[in-house]
Amino acid sequence: MEINAVYIPFHHDGMSGMTQQLTVTNYGDKPESVPLTVGGTFSLHRCSYGQLTEGGPIPIPQADLAVTAANNRLTISNVNLPAEASLYFFNGADPLELRPMEVTTNRPVTYIQDTELIVNNGESRELTMLCLISEVAGEPASFSFEELQAWKKRAWEETPRLTTDSLLDAEKLIIHRNIDYILSCCSVPVDEEAVCIITDHQLLPLSWNRDSYYMMRLLLDSEQHAQGLYEESYVPKFKNQVQRTVKGHLLWMFEKAVRPNRYWGRAYLTNGFCKDDVFQLDQQCYPLLQLCDYYDRFQDRQTVIRLLPKINEILVMIMEYKDREQWLFQTGETPADDEVAYPYHFSSQVLVWHTLTSLAKLNETFSFTELELLEMARLVKRDILDCFIAPHGNGELFAYLTDLKGSFQLYHDANDLPTVYAPLWGFCNSNDPRWMNTMEFAFSKENKGGFFEGEYGGLGSVHTPHPWPLGDGQELLYSLLIGDDQRHQKVRSKLAEIVQWDGLFPEAVNGHSGKVESRHWFSWPGAFISSVLLRC
Repeated sequence: MEINAVYIPFHHDGMSGMTQQLTVTNYGDKPESVPLTVGGTFSLHRCSYGQLTEGGPIPIPQADLAVTAANNRLTISNVNLPAEASLYFFNGADPLELRPMEVTTNRPVTYIQDTELIVNNGESRELTMLCLISEVAGEPASFSFEELQAWKKRAWEETPRLTTDSLLDAEKLIIHRNIDYILSCCSVPVDEEAVCIITDHQLLPLSWNRDSYYMMRLLLDSEQHAQGLYEESYVPKFKNQVQRTVKGHLLWMFEKAVRPNRYWGRAYLTNGFCKDDVFQLDQQCYPLLQLCDYYDRFQDRQTVIRLLPKINEILVMIMEYKDREQWLFQTGETPADDEVAYPYHFSSQVLVWHTLTSLAKLNETFSFTELELLEMARLVKRDILDCFIAPHGNGELFAYLTDLKGSFQLYHDANDLPTVYAPLWGFCNSNDPRWMNTMEFAFSKENKGGFFEGEYGGLGSVHTPHPWPLGDGQELLYSLLIGDDQRHQKVRSKLAEIVQWDGLFPEAVNGHSGKVESRHWFSWPGAFISSVLLRC
């Protein structure tokens, strides 16, 4: 007797679902009885949004459940949510009849039906369960087995076709899985055009401008490498999907995400509601930078023109946080969502410089502002170099925070990607001693609260005090930029050990065991690491 399982996600007529198919094969010389249990404990509710850096809890609505079993369908609904989940069961091509039940309650419901299958010798039997999530629309629809087979066939035809070397290359499979996770689980259609990008599908289905920028960056990077990742026949479809997703996210950020105080908040619900109304400087830059990246890749004038009026609004707002004398800008929190000891944060200033430089290039084509963007960028860089240089040992490095009055904080966080990107963006050279000292400090015990020791130790964050794969991604890129091949291979080996079974990376791992300490699914680190791997 052999049992094989296959899972196939699909989308059909505005509905999303997944099929689980079990194939039971009897290789014996006589009929066999196979016990089968259908059911489990069911509930339907939204995520709790349990942030480590809580910016204001949103109470979970009371569970007001209705669970109904009839024919071959089990339906779970919650009157406080505009959605319902339905499970459909088939025994071969025939509906699998369920024991009728109808329950309303405020607690999870357990439904169990035990039965058996008689599988003749030499026979294979397919058992199929369809899980369908849809908006509440009266009586749930009924589906025939033939319709289900047609959906599965179409879903299989739309499945990405990997190149042969992608199937054999473990790192390319990581890249594929992280692309798939973004497109399949983290890209939430809000309307016919807008797409909200969430950071994970289970624990925190919230959107951060910062996280989603690097997720979209992976899509743009992979679109340029599509020929090496996918079979030729699938490449046009993939490129189209990337453009639609990145464009949809731009429309969501600029047109759907609410800015209560004219700035983008820290985190958002998919409907555009600002959950955490806190000013983070870098969050204001990433949408502008993504718009520049998008036009640079696709030359979509219509979309850029549609969003141009928003650019000046954002630039005027950012200028309100400028110091009276220096061309440096305050922030209320770090990119790690932590309060700041001093209001001027290094990697965010580098990001401002890069954003202004990118906007200047866009302005050459669209003339959307009379601001001297290149001159503004020059002044920002000048004052970064004047105000963030701090003595360290026998040399100098870039301080993490400063008050512009001579006080510094020396620290580096896994969330501060603009610092490691600085040479690639042209802010400094990769052999700049101040930048190298900053990065070496980041990966050392001197980085109190940010570096964690152990066999799987590395750069992390003070708010989740463990090594972060995001920090390993920084070291991977750093070693590549300085040409340290031994270090580069060591980081790649570590990443190969801590990657999860599905090719994704968690938020944080234990420095001694490598086991997950926080969030098994976290798209941002895997996206960043995958973008770096595409450079290797």
